[in-house]
Amino acid sequence: MVLSQQEQQAFLSAIERVKQDNQTLLENSKQHPIWPLQVIPRLHGALDLIATQAVTYPAVACASGCNHCCHLTVEINSAEASFIVYRWIAERRELAALRHVCQAYMDASREHVGLPCPLLQDQLCSIYAYRPAVCRKAHSLDQSACAGRAPHIPQQLERLLKSEAWIEGVTRALDSFQTQQRQPLPQALLQVLDALERQQSEQQA
Repeated sequence: MVLSQQEQQAFLSAIERVKQDNQTLLENSKQHPIWPLQVIPRLHGALDLIATQAVTYPAVACASGCNHCCHLTVEINSAEASFIVYRWIAERRELAALRHVCQAYMDASREHVGLPCPLLQDQLCSIYAYRPAVCRKAHSLDQSACAGRAPHIPQQLERLLKSEAWIEGVTRALDSFQTQQRQPLPQALLQVLDALERQQSEQQA
């Protein structure tokens, strides 16, 4: 994807606007016990809105049950990993089950590539309502390109640029308060689960 100088400048300006806006939100939310997570649902909402407002032609080919992109490595930052675990707990789902599928994926990935996401169940995303930002951004104009694992997937440029600006802007805002480490989704979730266990052990000591 090659952008004109004007498009590049508009993209960088959009990133900066998103960063400044979310830095203000983070600064004003510091007293909240989960303040770093405040921007994640905001990011997800923005990406969903962008998806509905993007140009309608050519049409997006993605549909329910289409999960080719769920076999790619998805990397998330530590804030988003914490948010997923937070929502998992809020839904009263067993943390042991989350740990099991993530650890099984990590063990299997040592010998295999292209494994399905550990949170893909019955061909559907089991955390669709709070799936990562990179998954919300993903879309394709040609399912056959996805099925064939083409090196370049045709996408709507407007949607892609607006989504990238939001993801990068929020990441920079979070980095200004706490450096965000990006890791494969199962590894990031296991790290959060390990931290929770340590915290619980310290509280019980």
